[in-house]
Amino acid sequence: MKYSDLLKAHLKYGTTSEDLIIKYGYQNILENVIIAPWWGHEMFNNLGLKVEQMNEQIFNFSSEEISFSFIELKKIGAPAIMDYVLGLGVTKCKNLVFLGSAGAIDENIKIGDIVLPEYSICLDGASRYLNANLEDEFLKKEYPTETFSKKLFDLLKEKKIEYKCVPNISIDTIFAQFYHLDRFIELGAKTVEMETANVFKCASVLNINAVAIFCISDNTVLKKSLCSGRTDEENVHRHKVRNETISRIVVDLFKSIKNDK
Repeated sequence: MKYSDLLKAHLKYGTTSEDLIIKYGYQNILENVIIAPWWGHEMFNNLGLKVEQMNEQIFNFSSEEISFSFIELKKIGAPAIMDYVLGLGVTKCKNLVFLGSAGAIDENIKIGDIVLPEYSICLDGASRYLNANLEDEFLKKEYPTETFSKKLFDLLKEKKIEYKCVPNISIDTIFAQFYHLDRFIELGAKTVEMETANVFKCASVLNINAVAIFCISDNTVLKKSLCSGRTDEENVHRHKVRNETISRIVVDLFKSIKNDK
């Protein structure tokens, strides 16, 4: 499916690109965009950037060197994030960074670790809507943009920031996932979250660059799940990594893009 097919379908029923911009509050979206299912824009407050609130969900950050939009959804799951990513196709967005938490299902990945998905295995139901005949997407792999990923890898190497790059699986449910964890591991996944297979597929349809950065929030195989087992110290550590390290990584990534122009 092409993005133009989606826009033609909207126009068939009376909705223009301008209507979509208004619907999603995207009048002031910049070329560089962050989308976060749950993390707040406050994670960038200590970096000396100017921040302007565009509407309830969108915050534009800027300095003399960079500018980017932060979409703060406060919603989780592929169906929630999908429309907001697809809406970026009628804006000037060129580069999209997904930020969020992920659970580990590998004993070598610890709470607070920075993880980049090598690819995301689709176990969501929303992605099939990006296929012309609603073909099933289950177990298909979706990838971040290769050139954008390399830029991120090079940055992390230059800054000597430790990270892991592993297969991820994107699911639809937190509660029912536990029954299927052994199957996820058999499929090769080492982390679990709910959005990036869909985000990567949407970005491919939009022809924009996309990468994802996770901070590990839990590790079920170590009996440190979202429901039990985590310590206060682990939670403090992961919040520190998110607010101090990941925020700086993203800002430096956007700076590197500008410097290449």
